[in-house]
Amino acid sequence: MHRSATESSAPPGCPALLALFTALAVVTGCSRETSASAPAPAGQVQASAAASGSAAPEEVPEHPLPPGIDWFDGDVDAAFAAAKSANKPIFLYWGAEWCPPCAQIKAAIFNTREFQERSRLFVPVYLDGDTPSAQRHGERFGVVGYPTMILFDPEGQEITRLPGGVDIERYATILDTALASSRPMRAILQAATTGAELPPSDWQLLAWYSWPTDNGRLVPAAERAETFGRMYRYCPSKLEGERGRLLFEYLAALAADAQKSGKSGPQSIDAGSRKLLVGNLLSLLASETAVRANVENLLFAPTDTVGLLSEPDSDERRQLVTAWRLALDSLARGGEAFALSGPEQINVYRSRVRLARLAAPEAPLPPALLDEARATVTRVLAAAPDGYARLAAANAAGNFFFEADLDEEANTLLLAEIEKSKSPYYFMLELADLAKKAGREEEALAWLERAYAGAEGPATRFQWGYNYLVGLLEMQPGKTAVIERVALEVLGELDDSPDAFYQRTRQRLEQLSTRLLDWSRGDKEREAVVATLRERTASICSGLPAGDEGRASCEAFLRADASPSVHASVST
Repeated sequence: MHRSATESSAPPGCPALLALFTALAVVTGCSRETSASAPAPAGQVQASAAASGSAAPEEVPEHPLPPGIDWFDGDVDAAFAAAKSANKPIFLYWGAEWCPPCAQIKAAIFNTREFQERSRLFVPVYLDGDTPSAQRHGERFGVVGYPTMILFDPEGQEITRLPGGVDIERYATILDTALASSRPMRAILQAATTGAELPPSDWQLLAWYSWPTDNGRLVPAAERAETFGRMYRYCPSKLEGERGRLLFEYLAALAADAQKSGKSGPQSIDAGSRKLLVGNLLSLLASETAVRANVENLLFAPTDTVGLLSEPDSDERRQLVTAWRLALDSLARGGEAFALSGPEQINVYRSRVRLARLAAPEAPLPPALLDEARATVTRVLAAAPDGYARLAAANAAGNFFFEADLDEEANTLLLAEIEKSKSPYYFMLELADLAKKAGREEEALAWLERAYAGAEGPATRFQWGYNYLVGLLEMQPGKTAVIERVALEVLGELDDSPDAFYQRTRQRLEQLSTRLLDWSRGDKEREAVVATLRERTASICSGLPAGDEGRASCEAFLRADASPSVHASVST
């Protein structure tokens, strides 16, 4: 199922069905009578079915963002010009209407007085991934995953990337620090990694920088472990929260390096370093300040982190699992001026499920744990009847049920949500995940087809079409005629869209090219399909400006000698 955006490093992003890629959304409502059954078989979805029920309930606001913020009315370049003229910074928000982490930011950050008051200090710009030129601008700013929030100075130079997954007080403090900063992040980073003495505000900017959405602009992937290791060592011990966040970034980088090298978790680190890291992590988990500064890491990172530092059934494993559980208990209790959001309350139980499996992989999950989780899901959903908060909460609930292998409960929840949601196509992808997991491939493909049929917006439609086509290639590779028909339809989404061949769409196209070439290799009938798709793509490419980077991306599609561009993987 789709992870939250905070889960890509430990934090931001969404995945679990067609697991290698983040699936996006679908739009089509089904009536109460039909929602309890599987969708129509693939190939039998009627256009009228895709349209019925797709209108948002009246209580869901039509405006893409909460009121109270004077979002710039005009294109991005005009916003930068206006900011320069007014000598104001720019706050750029890159998101999508269907994205649950985006919904959480709208509900928990943008909808608050604290943010709305600060928004008068800068030029706020909303860049939806489906608006014209959005993907081209995504390429320009190096953004991939939704949501990404960037602060620029009046001259258009990037100041910092702001994190999601934090409470509004913390967010407001980080935003204030960034607005007051006179040094670019690159300069602060260089000083931090060479042992220079830095003020606490600089360490705060480094620790709370949104590294999962950095996309290699400040720290290339190959340098992350070394860079975060240095920052962690140099960060003053009195800055418990900041130092804790840097430790988690360091551990995430070590885990990523271990995975790339093919080494198993703890075997990738020498015994002395591992012992030191275990001790450092135990100290972090015992600190209330560090725990509260690392909510998203505690919710999403237990499997990778504990797996990296300990062998199964070892004393280190038991110590880490126990300490992590206690830290989660501390978060759940909250306290004065500290409380978890509804989705975070649900994700506490998702983390506890992972810890239970780390402690005893073969044992059934404790019934008491599941009962507490169900009660929390019921309470949180009851408090979020509609709108942004509902989308974020329902996504968290579905992910918990999926994680806990409570597939029937997940299915029941998601079927109900497609009746209520403004973006039902997103939940249809998760229903496809569940059907595929259960081996019901026809049903999975039917959900993917319905999702594509109802998806809205050019970038979203192409990505949802990609999901359906990949599903066919994986589950029904022998249906050559169907694959050809759907592939031609998906490519047709790129017609008359000169800015389509950038960022997320380009990356999907590159991935699709590899899959189709692999699928067709050595089979004359399939190779003929690929030849037809090449011709169709050539007609699209011919309409793009000569010399345009997007045209080069278009012309590389299905060329066996074309090398994929270097980029981060697509995440929500």
